[in-house]
Amino acid sequence: MSSLQPKVEEGNNSALALLILSSVLWGGSFVSVKIGLEYIDAYDFAFLRLASAALILLLVLGIQRRFELTALSALKEPSIWALGILNGVGFTLQFVGLLYTTAAKTALLVDLNVVAISILSWKAFGESFGGRKKLGVVLGVIGAVLITTNGDLSTLAGGEIRGDILVFVAGLVWAVFIVFHKQVLMRDQRDVIELSTTVMLVTAICLFPAAITLGGLNLHAIGTQGWEWVGISAIVCTVLPYACWVAGLKGVTATIASVIGMLEIVCAMIFSTLLLGENYTTVTLLGAIMILISILAVAES
Repeated sequence: MSSLQPKVEEGNNSALALLILSSVLWGGSFVSVKIGLEYIDAYDFAFLRLASAALILLLVLGIQRRFELTALSALKEPSIWALGILNGVGFTLQFVGLLYTTAAKTALLVDLNVVAISILSWKAFGESFGGRKKLGVVLGVIGAVLITTNGDLSTLAGGEIRGDILVFVAGLVWAVFIVFHKQVLMRDQRDVIELSTTVMLVTAICLFPAAITLGGLNLHAIGTQGWEWVGISAIVCTVLPYACWVAGLKGVTATIASVIGMLEIVCAMIFSTLLLGENYTTVTLLGAIMILISILAVAES
């Protein structure tokens, strides 16, 4: 038994490292989108990011011979299209919301969906919803109010609140998406990577009409910097962190993965400070701390 211990610890350490890396990369995604929106329309950006990521995943799975053409029969299933629509709405709300609010606040408000997921999972799967989770919900709501208003309710009439509301609703939409995604996964016993790739492809298809009608999708008008940020967001902020996350989940519990996931918020705040010059008031930081405690309370319970 003792000879096996180093291998177990090494495996756990590798899993932790992969999950930490995924959180860092996902934390950077909010900043990458905020910067990229300076060079490309929000609707075009959302579509091109998801389309590029889906094509990359299809290529990788094809090389690994893990994705057969028969798997595309899932495109006939209403549940897959429902997931694609939910995911598309979430991305659209986030990208448009980032036009008006900061990257750090977006990370905080979107990741608050962990609290909503705990409520939905309680209803959908009969998961426990004890005192710690209830406290987490209360702290999350208070924290969200603090960071959106900065303690001053008069700011509700300002332009930034529009972005805050959009990204917050995006988080709620993704909460429904995640719970429904879990139901489909459990019901059909699908391969998680194949299902996610198919859903990402359908999401891109659902985003295409908005890109055409609202964004124009003039590919020739997108400059070099615009395409660079599309590539960064698709590869560095979507495909790589997702691959790390899936691999890391095999070596740790869901609770540990949820706690490590909070690094995404911390990294987003650090990156937004260093790269975008975003500043935080004492009230905003207090709200951020309350949201982090809220997520921790929900995850650990």
